[in-house]
Amino acid sequence: MLQSMFLTMSLSGLLLLSGCAGSISLSDYRQEVQLQAAERLPTVADLDNQSRAKVVVFETDDSNLVRARRAQAATTLSRSIEQLLGANGAEVIDRDVAAQLGQELQLAEVKGVAGYEGPALANFAVKSTITLADYGSEYVPATSYTDKTGKTYITPASFTHRATVNLSLRVYEIPSLRLLKTLNGRGASTQSTRDRGSHELASTLIRYAAQSALNNVRAELLDLFAPKGYVIGRRDNGGKSIFRISIGSDQGIVAGNRLMIFTEQADIHPITQKISYDKIPVVEGYVTPIVSANEAWIVATDRAKAKTVRLGDRIEVVHKSSGIGNLFRFGP
Repeated sequence: MLQSMFLTMSLSGLLLLSGCAGSISLSDYRQEVQLQAAERLPTVADLDNQSRAKVVVFETDDSNLVRARRAQAATTLSRSIEQLLGANGAEVIDRDVAAQLGQELQLAEVKGVAGYEGPALANFAVKSTITLADYGSEYVPATSYTDKTGKTYITPASFTHRATVNLSLRVYEIPSLRLLKTLNGRGASTQSTRDRGSHELASTLIRYAAQSALNNVRAELLDLFAPKGYVIGRRDNGGKSIFRISIGSDQGIVAGNRLMIFTEQADIHPITQKISYDKIPVVEGYVTPIVSANEAWIVATDRAKAKTVRLGDRIEVVHKSSGIGNLFRFGP
């Protein structure tokens, strides 16, 4: 049920966006426009390093929490994380072939080992831990109300059941085993019944609360592995423009993807004189249905800002919170 809801909402958003671009055809955009070069152009190495992110998702640790273990929440979360990443551009590696990586990552966490020296299986690893799994029920007495006509309405006594799950996700870079980010999500689910409930109900609500906790960090997690590429061309049709980018379906791009175009601006440290680069947002956009294996065409949402896009500007697919975490309420 839950997975179907995720899929339905995702497809609805995709159809909405792709519908906006459904009439776009390259035959309508014949005017090639020479773009001004960005301050920092991608190197050959940058262009060669645009492959789909390869991620190992380790089995979720339930911290020996009784309610989490009884609900099999760890297994549910592990599968959900894999499905979420796989459906959004990442290549999920079979964890069974990454046993050595798991051992070395555990050692790195405990002793600070420098890095992983085994087979190059993945670029990233995700470790998830359920840090809280709580459930309780509250008795709600019957109430009555009499309207002006003297008619009485009775609300029967009931029980409100609530489950709460806290989730910690740690994302590591491979082979350095450097911790990139820790994401902490909190999820809850409720249901009202006429009886005191059951162990089965408690387990169901714990699983839904775990899914809600994952949804709470969904956008941040996906952004870490989102496809990234560069603007490599532009075509115009009157006052409208479309842009060619250096990544396509092989890198996880699909029609309807939301994205941001950035330009990189040099920043010199006033003391060390070292050069770093700031990412300056230029304009938002979305991917049209014109997607090939290693290229795609995109449309900017603001025509005026689109005119400032330059050759070599960076594009990143972005994800926004779906708000599904607020929907985990069940019962009458």
